Amino acid sequence: VEEEEKEEAGSYAKCGRRYKCLACGKTFPSVPRVLRHAKCHAGGGCAKEFPDRSQLHKHQLSHSAERPFQCLQCSKAYKTAPELRSHGRSHTGEKPFICQECGKAFMQPVCLRVHMARHTGDLPFRCSHCAKGYGTLSKLKIHQRAHTGEKPYICGECGKAFADPSVFRKHRRIHAGLRPYQCSACQKTYAELKDLKNHERSHTGEKPFLCSDCGKAFSRSSSLTCHQRIHAEQKPYCCGQCGKGFTQLSSYQSHQRTHSGEKPFLCPQCGRMFSDPSSFRRHQRAHQGVKPYQCDKCSKAFRQPADLAMHQRIHTGERPYKCLQCDKTFVASWDLKRHQLVHSGERPFQCGECGKSFAERASLTKHYRVHSGERPFKCGRCGKTFVVSSSLRKHERTHGERRGGEEEEEEEEAGAAARHVCRLCGAAFGEAAALRRHQRGEHPEAAPGAPTCAECGEAFSSPYDLRKHERLHPGLRPFPCPECGKGFSDRAGLRKHERIHSGVRPHACSLCGKAFLGAADLRKHLRTHGPAPGPPLDEPLLLLGP
Repeated sequence: VEEEEKEEAGSYAKCGRRYKCLACGKTFPSVPRVLRHAKCHAGGGCAKEFPDRSQLHKHQLSHSAERPFQCLQCSKAYKTAPELRSHGRSHTGEKPFICQECGKAFMQPVCLRVHMARHTGDLPFRCSHCAKGYGTLSKLKIHQRAHTGEKPYICGECGKAFADPSVFRKHRRIHAGLRPYQCSACQKTYAELKDLKNHERSHTGEKPFLCSDCGKAFSRSSSLTCHQRIHAEQKPYCCGQCGKGFTQLSSYQSHQRTHSGEKPFLCPQCGRMFSDPSSFRRHQRAHQGVKPYQCDKCSKAFRQPADLAMHQRIHTGERPYKCLQCDKTFVASWDLKRHQLVHSGERPFQCGECGKSFAERASLTKHYRVHSGERPFKCGRCGKTFVVSSSLRKHERTHGERRGGEEEEEEEEAGAAARHVCRLCGAAFGEAAALRRHQRGEHPEAAPGAPTCAECGEAFSSPYDLRKHERLHPGLRPFPCPECGKGFSDRAGLRKHERIHSGVRPHACSLCGKAFLGAADLRKHLRTHGPAPGPPLDEPLLLLGP
């Protein structure tokens, strides 16, 4: 008995909360189940009973290592002919099992049964964490691993762990080099036919999955499922550290890395690391110069299908993201989020050094450079560095002026055009006025009292340039127009703007009767009539009534 117990104990090993068969690597939730399974390898069977011999014979094949039925297309082998036929549908795309309720087709009868449970509401397996329902216990267990973080399927080649066995099997095909399905448009290969079909829609633009609530269409059923959670206000994946909720597991996992600082995706070419796989793939395409997604209207090419979809809205005029407070519409979701800060006045990005808050992360990044002294943008001609890229671009134009001056110097006397030299960067000019213009534009920070942006600290040569720059920071424009949502830095600017919608033009020309929105516009117009005796007549139209 002791020898038998030792033999049984040597047939498995504890792997986390499960028990792993040492003969084949399969895992089980309990010792009795792994021991019952181990008998299959010992040739003793499992003592399971069947009503007839044919069913017993069919079951016995599951214990046998023999796989006599081989697929001619991919060489994968199976124990029974029905299993091979079922696998063959993955190559042909055949879906003979059709739902009578909605017409959706499936390759396997079990997939149809699970799907039908959604129509009947028969989802007996409920998650204790988020109350989400499933038609099968196995699906529930896979889902629950998203909450527990358990990943029992470990790749022996690279050590990567998985919660879902189907995803694990797909991953192993990468190491085996089994990617038989190739896209005819961009030659990208896939391990499964359904993945190729999903990918091909990025080229054709086909979006067969339609949201019944808002009519929005999607190329993938999984994208539709995630979208429908927005209508249902479901965010089943909740961060335990900050309480933020997510509609997708991948978004939740990427978010968790912002707390841990983990960046597991390493670029082998430049060593840069990424916290999420999509950013990593996008970065790799930048190295390769690959832009497989082409616009059929203007032939412009893009690295990501999402970038192509965004670009195509320029042609269609589609602006699907609408502000619920002012009805203004936007092409991209991040444009809407940035706009909504105008209404909320929220400034969620705070500087850890001085406590100053910003409406945008990019503004906080620029502001940090004030504390660190970092000037990451360097001129390739003179080596001067700048805090922001716009300042570098402005500076580079001065070298364009210098090159023109130097060409003239070669034709005329040497040094004739270089009498006025900038003491800060060495740029040379033929006239003092040109040097002053250069210093105002390129070195505004050196001038005392130069207009400075309160949001990012950048200095400007004139108040006009500062105002133009401030439009990039929606948080600095707290007075939104109720008609169109445009923001203004002061109430007077908003009042003047509102006249565009109301049609009121209070400043009228006494010479020709033409009316204007602002007094400055009227004064500019009066110059077209030529000099007039006495003070200009620019009384508001509102005062001309009886």
